[in-house]
Amino acid sequence: MVGPFPAESVMQRLKATVPLAKIIGNAADLDTALQAQPNTSPALYVVIEERGSPPKYTGNVVIQNMDVMVKVITLVRNASGERLGTGARKAADDVIAETRNGLIGWTPADAFNALYFVAGRDDRFHGSWLTSQQIFRTDYRIQKQATP
Repeated sequence: MVGPFPAESVMQRLKATVPLAKIIGNAADLDTALQAQPNTSPALYVVIEERGSPPKYTGNVVIQNMDVMVKVITLVRNASGERLGTGARKAADDVIAETRNGLIGWTPADAFNALYFVAGRDDRFHGSWLTSQQIFRTDYRIQKQATP
C-alpha cells in the first residue's frame, strides 16, 4: 500500500450515512470547497490532506507512517428572511451530527486505522451560506521494497 487515501470511499460512506446531504463530492483543496456555490443545500465536500513521517529502513524495505486529515466541508443555505443565519446553523448541526456518526470509528479498508474526530469549526456565513468544517484523522503505513 503506497496510498493515496481513498477520498471516493469517504464520499460513498457519507452518501450511505448522511441522508440529509443533497450533494456529496470532493474538492481539489480547502479554498475551492469554501468558495463552492452549490445549487442545493446542504452540500458536503471532502478534502484529503496527507503527511508522511521520515522513512525508516528495515533491510531493503522502506517503511513510512502517513498521517491523514479528512476534512468534510459543509455548506448550508440559510432560510430566506433570516439575517443572522439561525436556520442555517440548525440545519448545519443536523448534518454535522450525521457526518460525525457516519465517520467516527469507520475505516475504508484494512490498511487504515479507524477515523476519529479532531475538530469542527464554522468558517464563515456569507451570502446566505454557512460554511463549516469537520476534521477527522487516521493513519496508515507505506511499506515498499527499496529499489536501486
